[in-house]
Amino acid sequence: MGSTAGRLTGKTALVTGAAGGIGAATAELFARESARVVVADIDKDSAAATADRIRDDGGIAVPFAADVSDEDQVASLIEFTVDTFGGVDVLQNYASNRSAVPKDVFVADADLSVWLAQLSVDLLGCVLTSKHALPHMLTAGAGAITNSSSLAGWLSLGSRPAYAAAKAGVIGFSKTLATEYGKQGIRCNVIAPGHITTPATEAMYDEQQTQVMLDHVSAPRLGRPDDVALAALFLASPESAFINGHVLVVDGGMSAYAPMLPSLRRLADER
Repeated sequence: MGSTAGRLTGKTALVTGAAGGIGAATAELFARESARVVVADIDKDSAAATADRIRDDGGIAVPFAADVSDEDQVASLIEFTVDTFGGVDVLQNYASNRSAVPKDVFVADADLSVWLAQLSVDLLGCVLTSKHALPHMLTAGAGAITNSSSLAGWLSLGSRPAYAAAKAGVIGFSKTLATEYGKQGIRCNVIAPGHITTPATEAMYDEQQTQVMLDHVSAPRLGRPDDVALAALFLASPESAFINGHVLVVDGGMSAYAPMLPSLRRLADER
């Protein structure tokens, strides 16, 4: 594993949606920071591959296949985590139903099944994992929960209303959880990534669309999974002990300016 600051020494971290992309990067970083990691995903083989990479690097990790929209499976996931490592100190929720995104069209054309598929994983997945992890955190008198939202939670993308509603719901749910349990030592925060280059986003956007994303980032490059993982590490670590109910935006400045700015820049270049 090499040198490590060990910011999560002695902690057990459960990361959902950890088969690849941001979730895998976070699980691997948590392990490098000395956490014992449960790598959870509906994709059993890919979750196992992430856990194998962690172990090959000298870390401690075990995979677990679970659908976070199924409460029985979530209960089994939390039970497995506690039985394996003695508790759950950090809950990092990334699970998202990417298969529903291509069918997530304008509201008048929407199919209810798409809405249910998106909400059940992206929003209710956070609810269910938190529900079952909370009793163990309350017993321990401490815990850090971080849920994944998106810029789509408060900025319209022009489509994907079910995804937007789910990610907005994550913010409201997380702030409520932070308020309900903060006095008992449990923090809940939100990470809201902008455009992050992952296999999933590469499959969604072509080269021209990716260039548009780059045009709208106030940075020399697009985001990478490690950018989000580092933010997650901060929110999981004692360094953020007095941060609760916060939404940490990781978007390279995409949401920092008025929407007409790129067009004004192009006009200035043309003149």
